[in-house]
Amino acid sequence: MKKPGDFRRLMLGAAMVAGAVSAMIAAGSMLELDRAAHKAVSDLSSGSSTQPNPPERQTSKPPKMDFSKGYDAPNRPGYMVERTPEDIDKTEPDALPQPRPNPSPNVGSIPKLNPEPLPHAEPPANTELAWQKFATHVPDTGSAPVIAIVIDDAGIDKPRTERAAELPGPITISYLPYATHLPEQVATARKRGHEILLHMPMEPTSRTVDPGPHALLTSYDKVAILNEMTWMLDRFTGYVGVNNHMGSKFTSDPERMAVVMQVMKSRGLMFLDSRTSAKSVGYQEAGKYSVPAIERDVFIDDADDAGKISAMLDRVEHVASKRGYAVAIGHPRDLTLEALTKWIPKMQAAGFIFVPATDIVRRTGVKVTG
Repeated sequence: MKKPGDFRRLMLGAAMVAGAVSAMIAAGSMLELDRAAHKAVSDLSSGSSTQPNPPERQTSKPPKMDFSKGYDAPNRPGYMVERTPEDIDKTEPDALPQPRPNPSPNVGSIPKLNPEPLPHAEPPANTELAWQKFATHVPDTGSAPVIAIVIDDAGIDKPRTERAAELPGPITISYLPYATHLPEQVATARKRGHEILLHMPMEPTSRTVDPGPHALLTSYDKVAILNEMTWMLDRFTGYVGVNNHMGSKFTSDPERMAVVMQVMKSRGLMFLDSRTSAKSVGYQEAGKYSVPAIERDVFIDDADDAGKISAMLDRVEHVASKRGYAVAIGHPRDLTLEALTKWIPKMQAAGFIFVPATDIVRRTGVKVTG
């Protein structure tokens, strides 16, 4: 049997052991805290931190958006312009981009088209046709040489299109159907005495060049062509006719250009062949359907270069002087607009008269060649 004193000594010993253990734990905790505090001070003095870095502020400018597929951006030099070998200085062998190999289109066999005219293709008799109704009329110019300036690719770059509409004229402005605010843009140009065309996108030969949405393709059958043309021709009104945007491949296809001319005939429109290809049959097909038609003589700004633009304007003057008239196409670009702003008054002072495209149709009634 244990004595009461032994029990008290046992309890006292246990308490002392527990206290020692607690002291050791506390000392260890203090040591860890001291180490942590020391490390924090060290980190602060060295500029580092164990805490996650706060997100950095985005100070860099956002990347420029690629509008090459959006078609609602300012035109850039060469933007949506189809270059053709016959319009390029032969001293520049590398002027044309090297196209990628053309993959076989996944469209199967191209259907043959019905060459017969569309139902009710003939406009009613004794009616004023669209190319006459919306034409800009000019006084009789007598024997003076005349020049028709056409600015196409219009409507996308609105500030530069507005500058084109401020040119002395009259000139002819051709609007892309997939531009926005077309009725307003066209109304402004017409109030200033300019004539209006619809710049209809058509398939180019090179698959590296994009003509834009709703372009007419050689893989389309007659129904598809009619559907796309209806969409484009109904985008706005007040135009006298159509000229092709790109289209070196499509305008070389007689069957499909025949469908285009049937529509031109049914709507009372004229056709300006931009001649993006020497193989174009646009003018010939227009004649088969009695569609008023002319052809482009000179591309003013195939190269976005002030010196070459000046040389092309000299060529326009030469053609007009020699033959009595000339048809020139340019684009709403800074260098082109600056050159025309100075050149037009100079030519007017020299006795040349600027006329809309329909005046060339009335004046000649025959093929306009360069």
